[in-house]
Amino acid sequence: MTTASQSESLVRPKIEEQHLIMGRRRSQLNESLLGLLFVAPVAILAFIFQLFPVVYGFYLSMQDGVNIPEGFVGLKHFVSAVGSLAYMIAIAISVVFAIGGYVLYSRALAAMRDSGGNFYAYLLPGFIAGPSTLFALGLAFRVGITYALIPLIPLVIAILIYWQINSQRTNQGLGLSNFLYTINSWGLGVFTFSATLLLLFTFAELHSAVTPVMAIVSAVIPDRDVQYLFPLFPQILALGGTVAALGAILTINAVLAPLERDMQPRKFLRFGLLRVFLVVAIVGLVVYVIAAQESLRASIVSLSDVTQEELRAVTRVRMPNLIADVSMWSEVYTMLLGIGFTGLAYYAWSRAQRRETPMGMVGVILISILLMIGGWLFIGVLPEAASNGDPDFFDSLLRTITYAVLTVPVQLTLGLSLAYLLFHEVKRGKSFYRLIYFLPYIAPTVATAAVFTIIFSNRDTAPANLFLQAVGLPAQQWLRNPNGVFQILAEIIGGAGTQLPSFLVGPSLPLLTAILYTIWVFSGYNAVIFMAGLGNIPADIYEAAQVDGAGRWDIFRKIVFPMISPTTFFLTVLAVIGTFRAFNHIWVLRTADARGAMDTTTVYIYETILTASVLKTRPYAASLSFLLFGIILILTVIQNRLSRDRVFYG
Repeated sequence: MTTASQSESLVRPKIEEQHLIMGRRRSQLNESLLGLLFVAPVAILAFIFQLFPVVYGFYLSMQDGVNIPEGFVGLKHFVSAVGSLAYMIAIAISVVFAIGGYVLYSRALAAMRDSGGNFYAYLLPGFIAGPSTLFALGLAFRVGITYALIPLIPLVIAILIYWQINSQRTNQGLGLSNFLYTINSWGLGVFTFSATLLLLFTFAELHSAVTPVMAIVSAVIPDRDVQYLFPLFPQILALGGTVAALGAILTINAVLAPLERDMQPRKFLRFGLLRVFLVVAIVGLVVYVIAAQESLRASIVSLSDVTQEELRAVTRVRMPNLIADVSMWSEVYTMLLGIGFTGLAYYAWSRAQRRETPMGMVGVILISILLMIGGWLFIGVLPEAASNGDPDFFDSLLRTITYAVLTVPVQLTLGLSLAYLLFHEVKRGKSFYRLIYFLPYIAPTVATAAVFTIIFSNRDTAPANLFLQAVGLPAQQWLRNPNGVFQILAEIIGGAGTQLPSFLVGPSLPLLTAILYTIWVFSGYNAVIFMAGLGNIPADIYEAAQVDGAGRWDIFRKIVFPMISPTTFFLTVLAVIGTFRAFNHIWVLRTADARGAMDTTTVYIYETILTASVLKTRPYAASLSFLLFGIILILTVIQNRLSRDRVFYG
């Protein structure tokens, strides 16, 4: 055999293997594109009817005007609702965007290692397309759809660059990888630019809100008590420098982690000196901002000598509002510092577990304990920051949480108990019982709530009052008495003068009525769904457990409950979301006397919309809605994370 024929025999299998791989990747790409084609109509509908209302609600919440948008005011309504926590929420959202960008970047690098290609070539068009997309959406909302065409020019340029890169690499059999790289780089540009823009916007809003108030403080305090007020912009830069220096230290630690100190002593020495310099810089920057805040606090103390006439000569802002506004930067910085200390404590603790020397481990543990104490002290400013918000909103949120906590566990437990008894104990008429259980759920909410107003009416002959009188308790004004349940019981037992502490009075009597209504409606619904989950458990599992000597409680605890965990998780998510969104039956049950004791957050938002005024406008109600949406989203994410390893899908 000649040399040429030998080379051809060696090369031909490799070429055939490459063609086979290219064919598989083209098939995967075609399947992915076909799947996207089927999903596209649903995605478009979801964007129009789900995502777009959320985005527009956020846009509306940042406008001024009693009924219609009349001008951009930034985070003003959010600050009015939750105080300086609004800035912390905006910073947290920017961090979420940054994490999302990092996840996309990490997945792209993993795909590059597995399937080849070059993701770095896609970063340029990605960082052009991402900001262009955001600018187009922003101009469409802010100015009009016509001006949104301007950012489409760089967007078209980015698409052309994508097309050029993909056309060069598709011939290499990387069609699917190129498609993923395009999506990931575009998303990376959107997330990264969103995080940066939101962070800059947040601190710009904070600067524009606090700086004028600091000027008022300087103008009204007596000359003998004048303190030097540090400008806010250098303090914000100091915060940015602290974060950058801390990130540099963490990067140095990551670089040195895989290296041996004995093999590269000079590199360890240089990086060690750099770390010491960065630590000194961090301490200096933190001390600078704390000194500036102490000077501001001393000036605030001097405001006690200022009369109302002297303050009115400079500004119409009331003294409590003036102090609250000027303290916002201090609260935000203290909360960020506390979060930073807590993060450093966790980082130091994790490194302590890898320490080989006992003294080194003890030292790091002591540092982490000190940092945790410091973080706890700094996080303690949260109540003070929240106290500057809308007290009515916080009260409604507390009532909503109370409503959810007292409703969800009871309705799930009762529903599971009914389902288990019906499934295992009732031999005939199961369909009839299912119908009875399901009737409260399918009945009109307004009608059933109206029936509850009769059952829990104020008359002594009302069914609820007849029951109380039968057990020896006095009749109650269920929907009119705003007092707490435990306070009412304390007055029955100890007399009319008995007074419990505010945190022990319990839910109000009207709210308890709404809780009983929700339990009545959804317990039967949960029972029907739980019965479907119980029916999916194979009968031979019960038989095997009984043969092994397992009792009924052991079977339920170790077999039934784990195997219906998907059903339990599904109903729990629906129940939590439903309680936070509850409105219809509460609106029907509420009376004029119970408005302050029964209004959950949704009712309070609706009342704000109905009674829009100069103080509480419809855009302000939109900001409250967005805050409630964020709370529901966070609770859903937490439930998903906690149940990830506890839900058994077979």
